[in-house]
Amino acid sequence: MKNFFKILKFEYLNCITNKAFIIITVFLVCASGLFAFLPGIIVNFAGSSSEEDAPADKIAIMKSSYDDSLVKSEITPFFPGMEVIVTNEDRKTVESKVDNGDYSFAAEITSPLTFVYITKNNTIYDTNGQTIGEALKNMYTVSELSKHGLDQKEADELINTGYVMETYSTGTDQAKNYLPVYLMMCILFVAITTYGQLVTQSVVSEKNTRAMELLITCAKPSELMFGKVIGAGLAGLTQLGIIFGSMALPLTFMPSDLIPAEIREYIKFPVETMLLALLFFLLGYFMYAFLLGALASFASKSEDLNGLTTPVMFVLMGVYFVLVFMCSSDMVNSTAMTVLSYFPLSSPMAMFVRSTLVDIPVWEIIISVVLQIGTIVVFGMLAAGIYKIGVLMYGNPPKPAEIIKMLKKSK
Repeated sequence: MKNFFKILKFEYLNCITNKAFIIITVFLVCASGLFAFLPGIIVNFAGSSSEEDAPADKIAIMKSSYDDSLVKSEITPFFPGMEVIVTNEDRKTVESKVDNGDYSFAAEITSPLTFVYITKNNTIYDTNGQTIGEALKNMYTVSELSKHGLDQKEADELINTGYVMETYSTGTDQAKNYLPVYLMMCILFVAITTYGQLVTQSVVSEKNTRAMELLITCAKPSELMFGKVIGAGLAGLTQLGIIFGSMALPLTFMPSDLIPAEIREYIKFPVETMLLALLFFLLGYFMYAFLLGALASFASKSEDLNGLTTPVMFVLMGVYFVLVFMCSSDMVNSTAMTVLSYFPLSSPMAMFVRSTLVDIPVWEIIISVVLQIGTIVVFGMLAAGIYKIGVLMYGNPPKPAEIIKMLKKSK
């Protein structure tokens, strides 16, 4: 155990003092700090330009059989911030003013439910005409109700009556949790791949310098492998802690009026979600780091790494893209997702997503975690065996069948 802690300490310090590691950490801290202050900057910038100083956009409605006050009262709510003008101008004059930019657009109501929408450039994204049509239907309804004894105000209140809906979820609020969970899943994927690569780079670097040959005579392969994996993992946790801390502190102490309520709601991460993310990050990291570290021991030079680790990375990327598809296709509670949440290579991300977006019993999470821990132990011992064989092997990397034969012989 003494050698194990020495290796762990060496690996941890070697990672956090690496120039590339420091530069990336500083860059991400600056980027996350900017992201934390960005909502306040946007709000202040938007507020600095006074709306009163800017000229209001104008909508021209040509005289019709409808009362002018009814036209304004029905169209104005559909176009907040725009001025509705009922004009006596003829069609040609209105068209000219629309073309010159005096009017944003205009409409000529030719019958109770018929109108001509006048605009300069009719793009596929222009919905103003449809909106005028909705307002025209309201005008027609108010006008017809007025004929049956209701005055204009009463008729207008009747057709514009709204409703208030409050949602109470007895289980998991998927709509509220979706964005934070989706973001955390992306972070899990990037973190597992990034810190797994730290282990591979460390292994191949020591093999290139022949330091591994000396290390293998001073410590057990299992101590070397576990020390490297855990040391790099602790370095990764340190980096993530610094990055998230630099983002969380400004958001915590920033005045609430600088962050719109909608944005504050989306960037809010429940404590249980963060704890689950940490748990499944550790499980996923150890699982893939042992595989990547073992395969990296067969690399004689850095160029061999891609070929050796590509199958593992393909599995991890495949799991990630399948989960993205399932989340966007409302298949989070499907049978396929349930299977993925128990399959060790996919369960770190799949169970995290499922446990935070679907109301599932705690025992399912426990079973998944136990299966992952068992797999990590198996992978760790297997990786130590492969590492023992691979450290002294140079030349072309062996094929999978050759690795299996060598493992059988070593047993």
